[in-house]
Amino acid sequence: MQYFFLGSLLPPLNMGGEPPMGFEELIALYRSNLTSTDLEKVKAIRTFIDLKNVVQLLKNEPIDRRGNLSEKELDEALVNRTTLPPYLFDALDKDEKLRDFSKVLIAYFSEEYEGFLKWYFAFEHEWRILIAGYRAKKLGVDPTEELQHEDFHDPLVAQILAQKDAPFFEFPFEYADLGERLKGTEKKPEEQYEVMARYRFERVLEAIQDKPFSIDYLLGYLMQLMILEDRFALNEKRGAEGLNEIIKGNPND
Repeated sequence: MQYFFLGSLLPPLNMGGEPPMGFEELIALYRSNLTSTDLEKVKAIRTFIDLKNVVQLLKNEPIDRRGNLSEKELDEALVNRTTLPPYLFDALDKDEKLRDFSKVLIAYFSEEYEGFLKWYFAFEHEWRILIAGYRAKKLGVDPTEELQHEDFHDPLVAQILAQKDAPFFEFPFEYADLGERLKGTEKKPEEQYEVMARYRFERVLEAIQDKPFSIDYLLGYLMQLMILEDRFALNEKRGAEGLNEIIKGNPND
């Protein structure tokens, strides 16, 4: 289905300034114009925030309001073991504080998706794996430990583990430009966060720019808006923890 009205209505997004509209405003437009099937795709994106918000609840910290569920609804979901994915409850059974969120993150990215969601979640998973390997090399840490919950038979994971004793970290060809952008930022976490935000924004733009009225475009627009909102919020409270948290999948990314 083509969304000509909605696609022409949305203001352009760029990395140079404040988001031109709020998340809730965009969601309201989507609720009014998208089919129920396409709204489920929006819900899938917001589920990631729900999962991170569970960690926030366990830490007695404020939740991200961009998820599908309110704080009360999250509490009910945890008590009744409903609404949220089964693998979250499995992880909580093993660790009630969910200290190792990476297991949940990996399961989330490994679900079956189609179209833009399939590409986007694969991309999000891949760059996190790469940055984990990159940071491990810079810190002199064994990447096996950093990637212990990943599939070691995955070609990307295997490529990183093979570099364990290499003198420097080499990004694969398809991510060589990311490696170039990160040069010189090793001890500058704020710059690293900025590089990653801009890189993710641009990759999403590349994926959707030829589909201006499709659901793929609208989903990509949603992701770009969230990247802009996160970046704008971080600009107001710059901190060295920014990149570290987004890599680990912690709730503040």
